[in-house]
Amino acid sequence: MAYITTERATPLISTAACSRAAPESAPHGSHLPQLAREAARTAAFRKDTVLKGCGLIALPLVLSACSWSWFGLNSSSSPRAPAHATGWLSVAPAREFAYMPALDGRVSPNRIENTAMTSVVLKNDISDAVRESVENRLKVVGFHLDDGRKVLSGRIEKFSVDDVRSPALWTLQMRYVVTDAATHKVVFSTTKTVKRKSPKFTSNTIAIEDTIKLSVDALVQDAGFIKAVN
Repeated sequence: MAYITTERATPLISTAACSRAAPESAPHGSHLPQLAREAARTAAFRKDTVLKGCGLIALPLVLSACSWSWFGLNSSSSPRAPAHATGWLSVAPAREFAYMPALDGRVSPNRIENTAMTSVVLKNDISDAVRESVENRLKVVGFHLDDGRKVLSGRIEKFSVDDVRSPALWTLQMRYVVTDAATHKVVFSTTKTVKRKSPKFTSNTIAIEDTIKLSVDALVQDAGFIKAVN
C-alpha cells in the first residue's frame, strides 16, 4: 500500500507585500477590493498546484495498474478451464450397477435405507434408477455414449437418506469403473461420495435423481476419468 504525505503550503504573499498594499494612512475600505482579488488569485493558485501534484502522484499508480491488467494479472478475463469436458464411452446395463445393500440382504432391491418410519420404495430396482440417471446426466453434460470401446459400470455401495428431520440428508457412495471392452481391462476406477439436503416432503424420485446428478458431476470433474474415455 502506498502512502501519500501532504505538507503545509508556504504562503506565496509576504506580510511585507500585504503591509504595502494596505498602508495605515489609506482611507478605511479603499483597498479592500484589491486585497480580495489578490487573495482569490492566491487561493486559486494553491488549489491548481495541489491538483497538479496529486495528478503527478496518481499517474504512475494508474499506469502501473493498467500495465498489470494488460498482462492479465489483475483482470477477470484471464483464461479459464472449459466448463465441461467430454468423452466417448457406453454405459453398461443395470445389472452391472450392483446395489450392495440389497446384495448384503439389508434391504430389498427397490428400497433405499432411511431413518423415518415410512419406507422409501421405488417401482423399479435401485440399480435401474441409478443406471438410467447416470446415462441421462452424461448426455446432458456432453458425453458421447455410442462408443463401445470403453464401458462405464458401477457399484452402489451406499444409498441412504436421513429423513427423520427436515431437511432430509441424502447420501450416495458410488464406485465407478471404466473397462476397455477389447481387453476387459479396468482402465479407471474411483469412488465418489456425495451428500445432498432436500426438504423433507420432496418427491423421492426427484431427490434421488438430483443426488445421482451430483455424483456424476463429481465423476466428470475427475481428470483420470476424462483421460480414460478419450
